[in-house]
Amino acid sequence: VGALVSPYMFNFYSSGAVEEKWDESRVRSNRVVATVGMGFGCVVAMGVMITAGAVLYARGIRVDRYEQVALAMVGPLGRWGFFLFAASLFVACLGAALEVGLDSSYLAAQTFGWNWGENLRPGQAARFSAVYTLFVALGCLPILAGADPLALTIFSMALTAVVLPLVVFPFLVLMNDPRYLKDHRNGWVSNVAVFAIIALAFLLAVVAIPLEVFGG
Repeated sequence: VGALVSPYMFNFYSSGAVEEKWDESRVRSNRVVATVGMGFGCVVAMGVMITAGAVLYARGIRVDRYEQVALAMVGPLGRWGFFLFAASLFVACLGAALEVGLDSSYLAAQTFGWNWGENLRPGQAARFSAVYTLFVALGCLPILAGADPLALTIFSMALTAVVLPLVVFPFLVLMNDPRYLKDHRNGWVSNVAVFAIIALAFLLAVVAIPLEVFGG
């Protein structure tokens, strides 16, 4: 859950909607994009767990390093599995780095009233462009300092799940406000689902973080 629903996604997605000047006519297409996008992410996540269980767990392989994860695809696909894993990891890491960097720029620019926009040239939004360039560079420092990338990833996902309630609650209130959303408010099924998922993620993370800190 921490990998699939990250706090930065709310501001990143909404900033894109503002930049592209979405209006009420985009509600249906937005629902399709959100459903298909999150559905695809869920299928990939389930596929990773099923493959890991069928290939790695069945052989008693305990994953302590990123390179061991490639064995899950090398087993069924041979040499091409390794190249496919490397390409997938590169795309996922690059995409995440760019999205988080851009979201940091959105937050900084919107807070301080700077020009901002992904579609603007760097000269038109110099401070906005400087922030995401800096954040992408800073993201390399923990690895250059010798941090374990797998442990850092797992810990950050658990930390993400802990702060999710703080980020999601204002959105949950907004999604039920008739003054803003009129007839497009959340129904009770959506509210219960969101609340249950966030509560479960929070409880799992509260247990996971001490285990990660003290258990290595």
